[in-house]
Amino acid sequence: MKTYKYLFLLFLAGQMGCVQLKEEDDMDELAAAELNKLSLYQSETSPVPGELPALPSPYLEPGENLLLNGSFEMPVLDSPWAVFSTGQVPGWQVGWVDTSCTQPPQIELQSKTLWGIDAEFDQYAELDTNLACGDDARISLSQRFVTQPHHIYRLTFRVRARDAEHTMGLKLSIGESYVHEITPPVDAWQALTVNFEATAAETTLTFTETGDGDTYGSFIDAVEVREITVDTERMPKPEKGKKRPRGKKRHSFDGGRRHKDCQSMRHKP
Repeated sequence: MKTYKYLFLLFLAGQMGCVQLKEEDDMDELAAAELNKLSLYQSETSPVPGELPALPSPYLEPGENLLLNGSFEMPVLDSPWAVFSTGQVPGWQVGWVDTSCTQPPQIELQSKTLWGIDAEFDQYAELDTNLACGDDARISLSQRFVTQPHHIYRLTFRVRARDAEHTMGLKLSIGESYVHEITPPVDAWQALTVNFEATAAETTLTFTETGDGDTYGSFIDAVEVREITVDTERMPKPEKGKKRPRGKKRHSFDGGRRHKDCQSMRHKP
């Protein structure tokens, strides 16, 4: 009799555990539905200069900025502009668009006092620099950061053209999955946002100048990447008996695997 009572208690505990896992699965489905509200790989332009598009759900939250020196405030300039090599500008790797150039690539930082334009803080980067091997002085800037596959991230940055007399353009690349061509505005900074899904443990972000390589290039500033998560503590709890939303899960939820384990437990003789 004691043996049967012990087995019954084990069975009851298992069923209660399955109910709890089922509720967790339901919450995971609801959280995934919130993440599905984000449009992925579509460039959004802020309707108000300097402001970024709001997240489409009150339960979505941005995490910490994963990039280093995204506003190009390091090193601090002691003149209106200066050029630096890779390693002198923390966080960023620089390369020539003209890959035949054997001179060390340079990144040019400018102070907002140089042209009297309003940067995020005091400094920003230009993607067409000096000291190239020949006429083509265009560069690419890249930074690698840690990500989790299938998690959702939001890239935000500001861009503008140096002037209206020269041809400028910008190519944005996020890992292997996204490339976008941008024509920067002339008279003001433009704030852009791109949501993307990570596919690897590390992701590389790259900005490349596509205009003429004449030392007149695009400006970039205020570059940030933040993971977007769901605050499930503030979400309404799933209603019992209500059909769960379906769709691609854009998060690394365990979901169905745990529910399947419970199903097999129920049918075990």
